[in-house]
Amino acid sequence: MPDKRDYYETLGIARTASKEEIKSAYRTLAKKFHPDLNKDNPKLAEEKFKEISEAYEVLIDDNKRAKYDQYGHAGVASDFGKEGFTWRDFSHVSDLEDIFGHDIFSDFFGRGSIFSDFFGTRRWGFEQPEQRVKRVQVEITLEQAYRGISTEVAIPRMDVCAECGGTGAARGTTPKVCTYCRGKGEIQQEQLQGFGRIIKIGACHVCGGRGNIIDLPCPSCHGCGEVQKLDKITVKIPQGVDNGSTLRITADKASGKLKEDIYVIISV
Repeated sequence: MPDKRDYYETLGIARTASKEEIKSAYRTLAKKFHPDLNKDNPKLAEEKFKEISEAYEVLIDDNKRAKYDQYGHAGVASDFGKEGFTWRDFSHVSDLEDIFGHDIFSDFFGRGSIFSDFFGTRRWGFEQPEQRVKRVQVEITLEQAYRGISTEVAIPRMDVCAECGGTGAARGTTPKVCTYCRGKGEIQQEQLQGFGRIIKIGACHVCGGRGNIIDLPCPSCHGCGEVQKLDKITVKIPQGVDNGSTLRITADKASGKLKEDIYVIISV
């Protein structure tokens, strides 16, 4: 799979960009690459629109941004599914509404656009996101695939930062309760539609859904409260395995080293 483009480069911003600068860049690019405004090449526009939306989803969220800054794309891979970012992972619908108007739901719902898989399968704010399954890739030679091997695999996981105890704040400091959402990490928005009201629940844009504000981030975890660690397990790859084959390793068969099932994808 080709290397993914840097999120900051995708939005054309500096790594020190503020949230307002991130929002401004996304607003400009979203208008530029909206498929309906690119009739000559809507397919390319869809790809670009999705690319900038993925970058925005990560960089506008304090927790995801901190993991990305520290570990790159690997740090946020577990936030998305096997196929990578999809519109089901996009949690900033209200920002799209601000750009394109509050009729975005009626404009896109059910008409087969890039948003159809998102708006057509989920009620925003009321359903829990689908559970993600961790996947790792193992490269082996043709000879190893033919004969079968046992190999050691490193499984990345996020653990509580020992430096800050998971608060994300530097030693001697404590996070402040977000006054905008009052520590809830989410806000409600009411909209009148016809003779009724629609109540939407979304992540607080001030604290990024954390419920608190960190003035001085922990230097070890960069404010996310977690650090990446590796659990090493031995995986037995059977004879005659094909390229792209997937092995499921259940937690009960990993000698207590795994807290969840994982899928090992074989690359020959």
